[in-house]
Amino acid sequence: MNRMPRLMLALALVGGCSERTGSGATAAGPTLDFADTPSSPSIIVIRRDGIPVRVITVDTTSGLMAIHGPVDNLPVCTNATTRDPVDGQQINTPSDAQGIRLLLQASDTHVEIYQGINLAAVFPFVAASFCSFVASTPKAYEGIVAYQVNLGSSMASFRWQGDVTRVSDGTPFHYVERQDVVATPSGGGKTTSSYIRLEAVGGP
Repeated sequence: MNRMPRLMLALALVGGCSERTGSGATAAGPTLDFADTPSSPSIIVIRRDGIPVRVITVDTTSGLMAIHGPVDNLPVCTNATTRDPVDGQQINTPSDAQGIRLLLQASDTHVEIYQGINLAAVFPFVAASFCSFVASTPKAYEGIVAYQVNLGSSMASFRWQGDVTRVSDGTPFHYVERQDVVATPSGGGKTTSSYIRLEAVGGP
């Protein structure tokens, strides 16, 4: 079923990328690929691993909120410890200074899905409210899933998929989430397609 709910995206991802030179980043530095002929420059590609990200998404039609980042078994709940490390690749085209494409991916990131939406408790990150929420709010589903993000100057495309379990009884579910956002001419954000989908493994 194709659902297109009105959805809000809270992206801690931006903060994660801006903090990539901190303790969360493990790479020594970016790799640059330049052409030998300055008169005809090639695409510039920057690659980096260990970029710390946390993304908060909500599906208002289903009444679900997902935290994409680890929240359990942490020595200390902080802005840094609740992020997953991912691999990133930034592509710049010489013909358009604003034509930047950022690709992020990982095969094993955390997701915790909650019934109900309490976005103010988890975004923007404030340790007191975020840590209190994850410590006291029961999760509906949780698991380790694949993650892929394609960010451009006027669009963002997020994909997650994998197996999760229903926390109440341990039933396995296949989880797929898609969030597509395009920028409006005025510079705001507009969600064009989005959903959090859960299907019981082996049948409904």
